[in-house]
Amino acid sequence: MLKTFQIIALLQGIFLLFILFKRKKEYKKINLWLLSGCILSVMLYAVGDDNYNLLVEDADWFLFHDTLIITFFFLFVRYYKSGKEKLIKIDLLFFLPYLCIIVFQALEKTYIIEENYVFRIAHEIVELIFLGMLVYTVYDIVKNKKEKWLLVFILPLTIIFLVDELTYIVTNSNEAPYLLDSYGIILAIIFLFYLVLYKLIFAPKDVLPKSDSSKYKTSSLNSKNIDSNKSELLRLMNEEKLFTNNNLTVNDVAKRMNIPRQHLSEILNVHLKTGFQDFLNQYRVEEFVECLKSDRYQNYTIMGIAQEVGFSSKSSFNTTFKKLKGMTPSQYKKLLV
Repeated sequence: MLKTFQIIALLQGIFLLFILFKRKKEYKKINLWLLSGCILSVMLYAVGDDNYNLLVEDADWFLFHDTLIITFFFLFVRYYKSGKEKLIKIDLLFFLPYLCIIVFQALEKTYIIEENYVFRIAHEIVELIFLGMLVYTVYDIVKNKKEKWLLVFILPLTIIFLVDELTYIVTNSNEAPYLLDSYGIILAIIFLFYLVLYKLIFAPKDVLPKSDSSKYKTSSLNSKNIDSNKSELLRLMNEEKLFTNNNLTVNDVAKRMNIPRQHLSEILNVHLKTGFQDFLNQYRVEEFVECLKSDRYQNYTIMGIAQEVGFSSKSSFNTTFKKLKGMTPSQYKKLLV
């Protein structure tokens, strides 16, 4: 029976990857690749798990580990939530715990390390990191309502992983209850794949966010218009400092440039890789920094300067400044003294 489930999971995964890559131009690349990594890792686990290997009986293919699934799901939810377009290199460090697990299992397999207290503690610490990643992923999904459908897979995986860890700690054995071991994960994989297929057909935006470029397929902008509009937009910000108007809207800027709002949105989202509010805030923060250095603003409060450069809310200003500069405005000001 289990082999039937494994074959079903494998066929579903292949079909899912086929659909995703057939529509790949519609989706943001980072989200597409991370979801594909999720699907591929669960396919490999379903086929090559060491407890129930589909292809070779009793084979121990320790590379196909549930920790790889956890890592990809963690990153998928992280990037889905942030809306970022490209993988940040430092996030590759999240794969280090998986590599540690592989090294540990390779050492165990080759009998280089047998029962060793220090080794066991190190192994458990890494396993706890994965449990933390699972719990944080569940928290992120619950907090961000768009991905709640993923709980159908993440919650069973979290419970299975937790029971497996408790079993190992208490009994020093990897033998967990039947349905809470690999069998349970493979069944959860099948339900996940069915759910993703359903979502791709009836609610594709819930699975992957559309790429910004796909929104403008029928745009009348050509390369010449793009360059001239970008230059004019940057001129209005650098020379006329439109951003200092705290009521400035995308419609106001589009009218000033004498172009449709859709064209301005395309320039920002596709060609400058930013949103309108983030674009303004970047200029406002840099202008704030320049004002701090100027004698003209020596008698101004921090919020007084913030209002001069276009911020109307103290909380918004503080959050934006810390995001861009890595510290609060007050801390930054002290550095200049």
